[in-house]
Parts: sequence; C-alpha cells; structure tokens
Amino acid sequence: MFFSLARAPIKMTICCTALLLASAAFLGSCSKAPTGPPPGVAVVRFENLSGDLSLEWLGRAASEVLSGSLAGAVEGTLISGAAVTRIEATHGSRPGNAPGISAQRSAAILAGARLIIAGYFYKTPGGVRFEATEEDSATGKALRTLSVSGPPSIETLTQLARAFSASAHPYLTKNNEALRLYAFAVEQGTAEAETKLREAVVADPAFGPAWIALSRLVAARGNTNESARLVEQALLQKMDKLSTANLKLDYANMTGGELERLAALRELIEASPGDTALLRQLAQARSATGQFGEAANLWEKLAAALPDDADAWNQLGYTRAWAGDYNSAVRAMGEYRRIRATDPNSDDSTGDIYLMFRHYPEAAASYLASVAKEPFFQNGTSLYKAAWTKFLMGDLGAADKLFTQYRAAHEKQGTPNLSLLEGEWLYLTGRDKEATALIRKEVLKLTSLDSQGAYYQTLAVWDLLAKDRETAASDAKAAGGARTPLAAVVQFAVLPSASAAEWTARADQMLPGAALANLRNLAVGYALVLDGKRAEALPFWDKIIATTPAGDFALRALHTRLKGEKPALEVVPNPGVVNPLGAIGRKL
Repeated sequence: MFFSLARAPIKMTICCTALLLASAAFLGSCSKAPTGPPPGVAVVRFENLSGDLSLEWLGRAASEVLSGSLAGAVEGTLISGAAVTRIEATHGSRPGNAPGISAQRSAAILAGARLIIAGYFYKTPGGVRFEATEEDSATGKALRTLSVSGPPSIETLTQLARAFSASAHPYLTKNNEALRLYAFAVEQGTAEAETKLREAVVADPAFGPAWIALSRLVAARGNTNESARLVEQALLQKMDKLSTANLKLDYANMTGGELERLAALRELIEASPGDTALLRQLAQARSATGQFGEAANLWEKLAAALPDDADAWNQLGYTRAWAGDYNSAVRAMGEYRRIRATDPNSDDSTGDIYLMFRHYPEAAASYLASVAKEPFFQNGTSLYKAAWTKFLMGDLGAADKLFTQYRAAHEKQGTPNLSLLEGEWLYLTGRDKEATALIRKEVLKLTSLDSQGAYYQTLAVWDLLAKDRETAASDAKAAGGARTPLAAVVQFAVLPSASAAEWTARADQMLPGAALANLRNLAVGYALVLDGKRAEALPFWDKIIATTPAGDFALRALHTRLKGEKPALEVVPNPGVVNPLGAIGRKL
C-alpha cells in the first residue's frame, strides 16, 4: 500500500502527489520460505557472577573476543556485536549492567541469529572461569556447553573460542589493557568513558573498535569536527577490515554525499554480511534511488536471513514488481500473507501487485479480503482501491457501490470536504459534467477560504481539460493566491494560451531563481499539456522526471503517456489527498 507515514511501518511508503515534485522525497512496501544460508550466529554479553565490579568489563570483552575470533571459523554467518547493538538501538537500549542473555537475546534474534552463544564467568583461585552455552534460538535448547579457566585475559577468551572451533583466529588486539579500557568505557557509559577510550587507542593504535567508540562518543556530544578528525587519524592505522569499513561509513555520514555514503555502506556490508540492519538500510536506499532490481536482490538476502520478517517479504514483493518481475512479486507477497495471515495489510499489498500488472479480478479480490479483515483499514484505502479496480474492470455499478461504502465510512469518521472527494471520483470515472455540477454546488456552502481554494483549484484544472480557459481563469481567481506549489501551478496554467517560448518566459518572470527551478519546469510542463501542446511539453517533462523521486509513479506514468506509450505498470491510486493535477494523467 502507498501512504504517508502512518499506522503500520510495514508498508512501502511512496509519495505520488504531483505537486510535491519540487520538494518531495521518496519515503521513507514459491509459497514456502527458502531454506536460506547456514544459520546466523550471535555472541551476547556474558554475565558477571563473580561479585567483583572491577571485572564487569569481562562481560563485554567475552562477547567481543568470541565474535571476532569465530568470524569465518564457524558454520554460518557470525553476527557481530555491532549488529546486535544496532538492533538494540532501534528497540531500546540495554542498561550496561543488565545480564547479557536476558537483555540481548531478543536483539540477537531480531538480527537474524538462529544460534546464540551466551555465558557467564566467576572467580576461581587461579583467576576466572568462563562457562559458555550454544543454544538454538527458536527452541531454547542447549546444543553444547564449553568452559575454560585462566586469568581474565584475551588469551583465556581465545582458548574458549578455540573450544568452539579449532579454526578460531586471534582477536583484533593482543593488548589486554586496550581491551579492558574499551570494554569498560562502552559498557559503563560513565563521564570518564572518553578518557578511557583515548587511553585505549594509545595502548593499541590499531585497535579499531576503540577508535569507533571514541569518534562516535565525541560526535554524540556535538563535536562533529573533532569526531571527523579522529576518524581520519584512525584510518591511518593498520586496522581490521570491519573497523575500517565502519569508520569510513561514519566519515561519509559526517562529511560525504549520498554516493559516498552508499559506497561506504556497501563496503561495510561486505565486511559484516550478518548485519541485517545494515542490509535493510542499503535495500531502502536502493529503492529510494529507483534501483529496484538491486534493491530486490538485497531484500531477498534479508528475507533469506530473516524468513519470518514480514517487512522484508513485503518490500521484496514491491521491489520485484517495480523491477517488472510479476511472478517473483506474487511469490514474495505469498510469504508475507503466510507470516501475517490476519493482517489486512498483507492482502492490500498483494492487491497492489495484481493491480500494477493489471490482473484486475485478483486485485479486487485481494483488496476486498483486506476490507473483510478490517473495514476501515488505512482510512478505507483498500475499499477505495477495490472500487477503482472494479471501475477498471468495466463494472461501474460495483465500483460506485464500493465507493459509496468508502464515503459513508469517512462520513462516520467526520472527514471534512467529502464532496470534493466524491466529485473527484465522478470525474475520474468519466462523469465530468456531474462532477463539475457537484463541486460548483458544494463550494457555495463552504465558509473556509482554504476549503474554497481547493474546490476552485480543482474546477480550474477541469476547466482547462475541457478547453474552457476563460472559466478556468475565473475559477483560479476565486481560489485565491498561490500559497502552495499546487496553487502556483494552477494559477500559472490558466494564463492565456501561448507558445512554448512565451510560457517559458512567463515562468522565468513569475518563478525566478535557482531554488524554484523544479517548480518552474513543473509549471511550464503542466501549462503546455493543458494548452494542448504535448510535443512542446515533453522536453520539460524530461527535466521533471530527471528530478522526480523514484517512487512517484503517477508522474512517470504521465510522462510515458506524453511519449505516446502505455505505462508498464498500472498506477495504484492514493485517495488520501485530492490532487486535481492527478486527473491530467488519467485523462491523457
């Protein structure tokens, strides 16, 4: 489903309103799950059962050393501690002194862990003893329990790693003091954390995690310039690949553009393939820039890693559809419905896929299945889309019946200006005279200037489509001034018919400056279309589409029709906001 950020975050959010071209942004939608890659493995913080607070740092150190030493040494993908922390940040932070398994287990599972290594430590006459258990996250069943004893050191923890896998490799640092200072700082989060981290990077300048924690702490305190300087200093050291990639992404976020950020994000994902939060970020970024094929491949990887993640399957379905792969899109939505069988959103999303590929009967059935689960889901959007689909099928009677239900539901909710919505429905379904008569009658009942403006703007656009420029100018005048981008476009488009050169000169005079370049192109592009000069309008629409958010399929469909072609995908309607400019694309 397409909607502005509301209710369920599971939807792929797309802004399809034409008037927002100048400022809009892309927002931030087989029948069995694949078996997928080997299981994700996460090591969570160990619990301190020693009673000695001076050893508290060992809880973090244990998870850090085991994660680092076992990466690439166990079957499956090792999910780094940073990946688990990212999930924790999204779902709420864990207090520093909270027990590891009870506090981090949920975050590890959300990060994609099917195996979790957890443990505790306590004092012994010779130092400490670590007890570690590997468990199946789905069943909670312990698969094996291992233990080692020795001094509270990296070497003792490395021995524990080797007990899990003979292929375990050395940790990122051999300096116990650097690890202790780092673990103390990030675990306790006290006022002296920055001092401890600075001491850690002096103790071992190549210890990447300490540099990452230090630069982020400084940035969090508002000193971005100092944080960037620290990252530059850190990148001069010979560090591990994962730390380097993390620092490059942090630096790109502080000083680079979107291309630099995406390049750094890709590098980090390659270095940390088990970080599902990062994979999700990259998939969303690819979707936002219209790279739907690449985005779909990323969502597919995420769905394989998290087979019960409903959002991943939903996004995969949409991106496969936008990339033109109907069968894969339907299969993905089938998995979404499997996971969320009672959620009306899963049927609504499935309906969108069917509608895009013009499988109208299946689309209508899916939308109505959504309505059956929740009649006013997303303010009745599924009901409206079912009505629109019935119209596209040629069944105007059924379409009107469903729209009447939609309008009645909004009337019950007290939605204002319903007559404008009804007029738009009549107009879009081919009853232009009825629609115009209704709006002219209803606007006289209004006392709000804003409401009157919306009605008269709609009438002005319809007048132009009916080639009645004189009445359009009168209605535009009644609408008031150009207080919004939509109003500015309408006020401009009702000017007297002219050549493309004259329209351009008018726009340069009325909408001057680089800041209004997109709005200027939009105004001229619509004005030429409404003036019957489609060929002359096309170069302006080429410019418009070059700066249009990837998810604005309505504008892209209009552009395609101007070229005399049929859009590859049917545009899914969004009844949330009445936009008279949207009628132009439907009427071409």
